[in-house]
Amino acid sequence: MLNFAWAVLAGFALGTPAVPFGLSVSLAPPVALIAVLLGAAGCLLSAVFAAGWLRTQWLVRRSKRRPVTAGSPPENRRNRLDSPTGRRARRVVNRYGVIGFGIIGPALFGTWGSAMLGTALGLPRWRLIGWLMAGVTLWCTVMLLASEAVIDAFGLM
Repeated sequence: MLNFAWAVLAGFALGTPAVPFGLSVSLAPPVALIAVLLGAAGCLLSAVFAAGWLRTQWLVRRSKRRPVTAGSPPENRRNRLDSPTGRRARRVVNRYGVIGFGIIGPALFGTWGSAMLGTALGLPRWRLIGWLMAGVTLWCTVMLLASEAVIDAFGLM
């Protein structure tokens, strides 16, 4: 039971790369997958809702500081999503939509990063969480199969 809890915690902290850890603590492959998926679900929920709350607070504070009047030209502000990672995330969302971002995001940006970037881009919360969980499930399954193949090939366990 303690090993299962460690695998859930590793899934929360690391996301997809926690699958080999779940196998290394002597969990059966399906149990390790379930433990990591539970941890990743907790990660996604906490990241999306915390980032959504922070984004809302930031927008409220910004609107109080700088009221924007209708018809006024936009100020030359630096967008926080203009970093290389933010530009890559925008390209993925523009090209593939929420579904593609949810499937590809965990592989490109990690579990925490894709949840934060998706929220920062303003994607709908529940659609984002659902498709990110589908992506995490896909990539965890791929990681599990790859880990099992390496273990069998080298006779590690």
